[in-house]
Amino acid sequence: MKKNGFRFLLAGLLLLLLLGPAHAAQVVDRIVAVVNGEIITFVDLQQQIRLITGQEANSADAAKIAPQVLDEMINDIVVRQEAARLQVEVSDSEVENEIRQFKARHRMTDEDFQRSLRLQGLTEEQFKERSRQDIIKHKIINYMVRRKVVVTQEEIDAYKERNRSELTTERTFDLQLLAVMDPEQAEKLWSAIKDGELTFNDAVARFTIGPKTDDGVMTGVNWRELDEPWREALRGLGVGETSRPFLVQDRWVIVKLLDRKDEARQEQTAVDEEVREAILRPKLEERFKDYMNGLRAKAVIEKRL
Repeated sequence: MKKNGFRFLLAGLLLLLLLGPAHAAQVVDRIVAVVNGEIITFVDLQQQIRLITGQEANSADAAKIAPQVLDEMINDIVVRQEAARLQVEVSDSEVENEIRQFKARHRMTDEDFQRSLRLQGLTEEQFKERSRQDIIKHKIINYMVRRKVVVTQEEIDAYKERNRSELTTERTFDLQLLAVMDPEQAEKLWSAIKDGELTFNDAVARFTIGPKTDDGVMTGVNWRELDEPWREALRGLGVGETSRPFLVQDRWVIVKLLDRKDEARQEQTAVDEEVREAILRPKLEERFKDYMNGLRAKAVIEKRL
């Protein structure tokens, strides 16, 4: 989730300079949404679009993704306001501790962690801010949602049976990533790549949002680091093949499998807990969506985009 308050003042000032004095007041004063009395301005929205895409979007592209980005900004405000109502607070030390635990859970070195950030298209500061929002979200989930979600032993046994090879194998991948905001653009790019009209390297160089380091190539990505959308995309994908576009945190991602390595997994003691979390995570997300819909239904939201 993106935080509305995470803004770049310099970007706003540059925008005002580019538009000139005649338009400055108009841009500053234009309100695109009001959420329980808290405003989101046009400049806020443009800065958030730039933060998500990692580049200055042209007016047509920005207009296409603006409604989606605005909805996420509204959700951020609603969650933050709910956290304030519940007196949920997150300290800097909690954020740092969460990042340390994240690295430990995934047995990541600092280099592995930086690679994971690239996988998500984030800087370290953006990851910290997202971690803060995730902690708030998880605290709310634990307080309002988690107690209503149950994982049974039957579900665990069935998951283990379906995914036996994945749970007994230490699997790593070399991947090349292409990410865009618009699903129609993602489908067109996938078709062009599949039909040989466009190479994956050219697509990354011309269209991908966020970092373009190493042509979008990431090596040694561990299967256990990946959430279900990534796993679903990679299942059955052969080396050299390209996945259909899939949605990851507001981005439509196409992945090319460059290489895969499988080794016998030595550590089996944590498998049940890993399986429980894999089953629990989508259930919690679904419950949280319902909870968010309820919060939005009660909120006074006015869009003026």
